[in-house]
Amino acid sequence: MMNYTKSEFYRVFITKEIYIAAALMTGLVLLLNGALHFFGGSYANTSFSYSNLVASPMAFAVMGMIIPFLFYEGGKRNGNLKNTVAGGISRVKIFAGECVVSLAVSTLLMATTMGVWVFSANLLLEKAGPVDWKDFLGEGAAMYLIAGACLISGILFLEIFDKNITGILVWAALWFLLPEAFMYLAVRFPVLYQPAMWLPNNFLAVNASHVNTRECITAWDTMDGVIRCVLSGLAGCIIFGISGAVLLKRRDL
Repeated sequence: MMNYTKSEFYRVFITKEIYIAAALMTGLVLLLNGALHFFGGSYANTSFSYSNLVASPMAFAVMGMIIPFLFYEGGKRNGNLKNTVAGGISRVKIFAGECVVSLAVSTLLMATTMGVWVFSANLLLEKAGPVDWKDFLGEGAAMYLIAGACLISGILFLEIFDKNITGILVWAALWFLLPEAFMYLAVRFPVLYQPAMWLPNNFLAVNASHVNTRECITAWDTMDGVIRCVLSGLAGCIIFGISGAVLLKRRDL
């Protein structure tokens, strides 16, 4: 597995996808802050810039699916996956290697993008408003394991389903549609409310409306919120990691 992981790191860093992703993400950040600087008017401040991401924490979850899709969606089309399996590497080892590589690359891209965001915002915009850089960077820390769980589940579904679009739709339903459906049931049956509030899409949405030009109250402001972020993300990583090991081992058999 170690050799496979090393080869995947090499493949990722010699292909253009990672550099296109980095350029696109940092470019969008610079475009946002540049537009606010020149045309933002009363919104030309760091708080409004940061709030675009702080108010949408599940954007980290979406990126957790986009990154592995960007690197591995072509594996089935061009035969790389079949060649790797034919070379004697099990699907479980392939899955584990893809998770390690994708998580490492995603962490690098996230750190780069958020660093450029903070630097450009402080350089171009007025330092004012309720949302500051600590809220912004705190979001990255709070969402890290949740994004990791989304990434692992994304790789799992891309591996399990023959068609990538099927894996993407199942992933979206699991992380967004099913939690909302569970929340609707919880409104009717209060006993389900607390379990529903352990699903990231639900407990993060509760605080999303409190990030605006007047206040910044996030899910990770309290110890309870931090615990929910950490434990739900950790549970997701473990559940999808074990699921991948079991399901893909059966496919090898």
